[in-house]
Amino acid sequence: MTTRKLLAAIALTALPLGTACTAAPRAAAPSPSVSTPIVSPEPVSDPTTEGPAYADPRPSDFTMKLTIKRKQCFGSAGCNVDVEPDLSYEGILPIDPDKTYEITYQINGDESGPVIETISLTNGTSMEYYPSSLSTASSRTKITGKVTDVAETN
Repeated sequence: MTTRKLLAAIALTALPLGTACTAAPRAAAPSPSVSTPIVSPEPVSDPTTEGPAYADPRPSDFTMKLTIKRKQCFGSAGCNVDVEPDLSYEGILPIDPDKTYEITYQINGDESGPVIETISLTNGTSMEYYPSSLSTASSRTKITGKVTDVAETN
């Protein structure tokens, strides 16, 4: 059964008893494979020429863990720790691979206060950064990182 006939059958069953229904004759609709031009007062974008939609990433679109690469503790005097960022993008839309982003993040846990670092993200997947060296007040100090800013550089 075609869609048109199915819709007509549904419409007829929805009418209350005793109601007459007449349909005016209609011209046959063009087949789906035939393209007919649409006249519109505003330009219509062609979806085949538009590129994919990309995100405008925000700090909340990223999660960060810090990987400890080296840790040397000195009893009750604290530790020297080298960490590297492990960044994950959790946005709904993909990041534009043709753009470069500077992702600024804050590391907490250093005995002197927060440390601010930056990652350069290119091709949507390539990260360039420097490991961070920290001095903690104790071997039990928790070291955390959080993305604070995302800026497009090109």
